[in-house]
Amino acid sequence: MSKYSDKTSIGGSKEGFQTTHWSEIFDAGTGDDIRRNTIIDALLHKYWKPVYCYIRRKGYNNEPAKDLTQAFFHEVVLNSNLIRQADQTKGRFRTFLLTALDHYLIDVHRREKAKKHAPSGGFVALEGDAFSSLTTADSRMTPDQIFNYIWATEIIGQVISQVKKECCDTGKETHWHVFHAKIISPIMDNRASPSLKELCDRYGIESESKASNMIITIKRCFRRVLEDQLGRFVREDSEIEDEINELLEIISGGRAG
Repeated sequence: MSKYSDKTSIGGSKEGFQTTHWSEIFDAGTGDDIRRNTIIDALLHKYWKPVYCYIRRKGYNNEPAKDLTQAFFHEVVLNSNLIRQADQTKGRFRTFLLTALDHYLIDVHRREKAKKHAPSGGFVALEGDAFSSLTTADSRMTPDQIFNYIWATEIIGQVISQVKKECCDTGKETHWHVFHAKIISPIMDNRASPSLKELCDRYGIESESKASNMIITIKRCFRRVLEDQLGRFVREDSEIEDEINELLEIISGGRAG
């Protein structure tokens, strides 16, 4: 999805973040160290890449940006009261995190150089220069736009992976291939979508109506998983639709430049 992700490795389990909700963020601030570490680890895996790319857009080169990303999560997220200060009544968590990052970078700007930190369990690895393959459109993005664009593409990537797994687990591999060829690939590759007849010939489907129904089935699954992902950081379910619209706007804006 995102060109920023080509050489950046985000380690650890994906399942951790899937259980993260605003209420669980509050749990992370209650003093239960085990619960706190679980939630913070999930947040780290979720926001590591957007934070890194935001810092790059601020003008830092690859290695200093890695150091600052690592230091931000160590000093601010792990070892300060950031989580306890989170307040869902004041807006989205990613906006709250971005504000904290801005304050941190202002403070760091006064230092001679950033120091590298690592908790006992280690941090996820950033391999290579994840910022080196910018398109012309990407290079015009502001730091805020990059942060949100990487966040959005990471969400979409997670949804695609989960939906594909569900299809494979439930014997709907052909459904997935048809959906991917008709919907996902054309968006990712910026090309025309194949006709239903082409898909029927390609995957041995007896009728265009059946192929259409397959696509509708996976679209519904995709929507459900997307709502579940976005619903974990909103105050109430009524805000999910706004989050979906914003995510699509962020992605389309990033592609349009």
